[in-house]
Amino acid sequence: MIVTSLSLRVASVLAAVGALAACASSPAHAAPGHEGQRKDGQNKGDRVVISDRIIDINDAISLGVVKQAQAKLLDYDSQGHDPIWIRINSPGGSVDAGLILIDTMKAIESPINCIVESKAYSMAAIILTYCDGRYGYPHATYMLHEASYGTVGDDPSNRSKLDFLTKYLDGVHVEIAKNIGMDPKVYRARIRDAWWLLSDEALKIGLIQKVITQMAQMEFPVEKTEVKRTVTSGAELDTIAEPAKIPKRRE
Repeated sequence: MIVTSLSLRVASVLAAVGALAACASSPAHAAPGHEGQRKDGQNKGDRVVISDRIIDINDAISLGVVKQAQAKLLDYDSQGHDPIWIRINSPGGSVDAGLILIDTMKAIESPINCIVESKAYSMAAIILTYCDGRYGYPHATYMLHEASYGTVGDDPSNRSKLDFLTKYLDGVHVEIAKNIGMDPKVYRARIRDAWWLLSDEALKIGLIQKVITQMAQMEFPVEKTEVKRTVTSGAELDTIAEPAKIPKRRE
């Protein structure tokens, strides 16, 4: 009887240990702050790790702003092909200047990721759609609309130029719609009046891929080439034997 009672107690203890182990290994019983969920309830999937390869655009999109960003893009890409991060806080601006930046982004090998910190309106939002990774802060705002343009001159020239610009911008809008995975006709209907979006709305339509709730920064090592030079003193030069003279060929 004593042996039987002891066996039952041991079996009970083992069962309890097994139940605790099952609870500990189950994600549903993970303690707050462990892998999978943060203390504030946000999923760790909202965490973004950026590098120090950063370009800030904190002004209207102009040729001067774009040229500065373009120079940094080319410089970073020449150092390596790790992701480059663009942080945008812009009310929009020149379509011509913005397309220069977009074409440069497409021409280099480094992936381009973009974070909208405060706002990305008009041309700034269009630049966002051409980035490989598109992210926004919870309180960021976005706006897409039809381009505004005009022309000066005689009537036939104006008609010709307006027809050209319309055709040109129609092609750009088709690309934008494709970038965010939206039917071009649906996209054009939405931007007929200015289309204002919050981050959660931008996430739903595919304008951004993630709303950032946690961020970290890491530095990528820059490869450096060490050049070694050998310095030979004058005394050492004196001891160097002269090359043997080759006798002249006899005729």
